[in-house]
Amino acid sequence: MVRICLILFLMVFSTIVEAEILYQDPTGKTLNQAFEKYSEEDIKDISGDREKEYLLGLLYLSGDSEFDVRQSCTKAKALLSGAWHKNVVDAGYSLGVMFYNGDCVKRDIDRSRKLIEKTAEEGFILSQRMLGRAFWGEEWQDLVPKNMKKAVYWLGKAGGKGDTQSAGNLAYIYKVGDGVSVDDAKSFCWARKSAFSKYEPDGGVGFTSLAEYYENGVGTQVDLVKAYMYYDLYGSMGVKDKQRLAKEMTQEQIDEALRQSKEWQEEHNVQVGGGFIRRAN
Repeated sequence: MVRICLILFLMVFSTIVEAEILYQDPTGKTLNQAFEKYSEEDIKDISGDREKEYLLGLLYLSGDSEFDVRQSCTKAKALLSGAWHKNVVDAGYSLGVMFYNGDCVKRDIDRSRKLIEKTAEEGFILSQRMLGRAFWGEEWQDLVPKNMKKAVYWLGKAGGKGDTQSAGNLAYIYKVGDGVSVDDAKSFCWARKSAFSKYEPDGGVGFTSLAEYYENGVGTQVDLVKAYMYYDLYGSMGVKDKQRLAKEMTQEQIDEALRQSKEWQEEHNVQVGGGFIRRAN
């Protein structure tokens, strides 16, 4: 009977302390929206709420006039540590960055690495991106030794979950063969993931990169219509590219590219160039 009770207790306890990612969105949009649902009085009343404990810790880290919070390193570290011990994965990442930069704490690379590795293993996108770029040697120097195999692994984890930057990094790595064999097909695949990611589905800067792949036939067949369409979706920044490309296209091809661009905008409820599309040639 005692053994059965102990097993049941452990099952309940493991459920209670299960790690949780509160805000997976690597763009920070959902995190910013989270603050909007709280008043100053609400967010300061933690009452065992690990989400508010995490959010309040972030506020104390840099201070915030809207919530009348003055910067307090002591409170920031205590609140974020409390949230981390309550298994808020986001808090572990925040602490990892703090220890790496020496923000509000004494700089401790070893402690930072352990926190980032743990939260990356828990599936937190920003930690996976951080590890990937650190192993690549492009950022977060001294966190880990350069290792392209591990860089590709962690960037792939983050990019596969919808991180635009990580997917774009992999597109570049495979395109130029940075520590890996050149692989145009993989490069094109990651470029598409970067342009149409889960958290930034409207392309943005990824459109001009994708247009170059179609224009030059990198990892895919040359398709000037697609290239022109993506340059068009890049708005005013893509005008010069459209002017150059139009010299190699028929008017019918340009019209089709513009039709596809307009169709995409209507489908995604966005407008490029102030609501109209103009031929570049």
